[in-house]
Amino acid sequence: MTLKGQISLCLAAFFLALAGQIFLSFYQSGTVLRELDDQMGRFNAISRFQGGVESSISILEAYRWENGETEEMLEKLQAACSTSNAWLWRIRSNMDGLQNVSDEQWVLYGAVETTYGSYNTLLEELESYLSSGQEAKASQLYYNKVSVCGGYLSQYTMQLLKASILDAQTTYTEISELGERIALMQIV
Repeated sequence: MTLKGQISLCLAAFFLALAGQIFLSFYQSGTVLRELDDQMGRFNAISRFQGGVESSISILEAYRWENGETEEMLEKLQAACSTSNAWLWRIRSNMDGLQNVSDEQWVLYGAVETTYGSYNTLLEELESYLSSGQEAKASQLYYNKVSVCGGYLSQYTMQLLKASILDAQTTYTEISELGERIALMQIV
């Protein structure tokens, strides 16, 4: 074999190895990293939803029912609810996009969605009482129903986050092994 042939063969081997590395890098980012990003997106959405719910609960807990700033409290409450609404939609879209969503997560998501609907209905009723100057009815509604429903909603959301994390551990183990195999292939 001539020197020119050897150089051509080395260049072909080099470009073939380079193409293999590029393919493996794209495969790794498309398979391994995308799955991890999707899972982190779901965790983030659940956490942000929980933050909106906790914010609305805190706003109501801090409100002075006898002589509070009703307008200001209602604005803060609406902002917290709009945050929760946006993130609840995001949780659903993230769960639809993932393959490894357990039945437990779907059941907990259903509980969260249903309880949040009830919570929003109670908040609207509370808002109407406050807007019409019926602070006593609003206070009674808050202590008898809204705070209880908010507690359940917070509990279900935390259980959903916990179930998501536990289910993701199995997927993470599988993806880590795949990532290690891809790294090994890149070394070779």
